[in-house]
Amino acid sequence: MSTGLIGYALYKLFDILIWVIVIRSFMTWIPNVMNSDIGSSIYNFLNSVTYPIEAPIRNVMYKYSSGPMDFSPMIAILVLMLLQRVALLIF
Repeated sequence: MSTGLIGYALYKLFDILIWVIVIRSFMTWIPNVMNSDIGSSIYNFLNSVTYPIEAPIRNVMYKYSSGPMDFSPMIAILVLMLLQRVALLIF
């Protein structure tokens, strides 16, 4: 297995995680989708994927600020984009 393939796979994995965070964030803005059975099961799945990524960021953020806006998805996306670049440089 070549290192280029590993780098490409990591790049795509980070890409998928970024899109999962974006989709889950948009779903919180649509209350009717959240109330349906299908919408809530999709949201629960997406939340189970993104929670381990966003929870540490949220914990650090709430130590220093407790505003009404949750910026952890945006910070998580920026961190994942940085990790994408690092994966491309390493592999």
